[in-house]
Amino acid sequence: MSDDSADEQVLHGRILGEAARLIEAASGRSLHLRVTGSIAVRMHCAAHAALLDAMGRRRFRDIDFWGYAKEQKQVEQLLEKDGYLADPTIKQAHEWGVKRLIYEHPQTRIKIDVFMDELVMAHTIHFKGRLELDFPTIDLADLLLSKLQIHEITENDFIDMIVLLADHTLGAGDHELIDMSYISGILRNDWGFCHTVLENLSKSQEAVGRYDLPPEVADNVRTRITAIAEQIESAPKSTRWKLRARVGTRSKWYEDVDDVHR
Repeated sequence: MSDDSADEQVLHGRILGEAARLIEAASGRSLHLRVTGSIAVRMHCAAHAALLDAMGRRRFRDIDFWGYAKEQKQVEQLLEKDGYLADPTIKQAHEWGVKRLIYEHPQTRIKIDVFMDELVMAHTIHFKGRLELDFPTIDLADLLLSKLQIHEITENDFIDMIVLLADHTLGAGDHELIDMSYISGILRNDWGFCHTVLENLSKSQEAVGRYDLPPEVADNVRTRITAIAEQIESAPKSTRWKLRARVGTRSKWYEDVDDVHR
């Protein structure tokens, strides 16, 4: 094992525990800080979490959180108390209305990314008022959408979605179910977002076949991907959606994302 690989393994081993510790510390201060990304998938999918490693999911490199802008100062104080240093570039960006924090610990080398009120990437997900739905992670519907909104989607993202859909079925009223009414409600008003999601669902179906999954797991994931796509496509669309659909891909339907850690 190379030194770089050994360092990555050490970092990977630290990150999951640190994410849990920070969530508990934030909760102790009544702050709404929730884990997202692959760490959230691992935390929320205990029955199939081992598949992340079996499928070759990249090691953890940082911790992604969602939080509320109204609690930004308290989150900054929490991180800085524990020795995390703020990225000076992102601090300057706050002057332009960027709702995001980026921190790194000089000793552990753990990086932290906190989005406030909205995830702004290829498509924007507004989550103000939704962090109370689950703990310690973001809600499953938001977690799935955060992966499906990626324009330049990666194999790591497919792995995360496969594990997420292996562990959870569709439904509402329970934090262990994926709320499709919420997802469809967002996409019925945004053709571009909807187009990206449907493309990524199709690619996810193809991705399932690239892995040596237990037949029952593969069947469940494929069935759930199909059901998600069908519910999105059958949901009534807004006038705004229909007008934008006429333009289609002749006009850019997503935002470029520079140096975003997933």
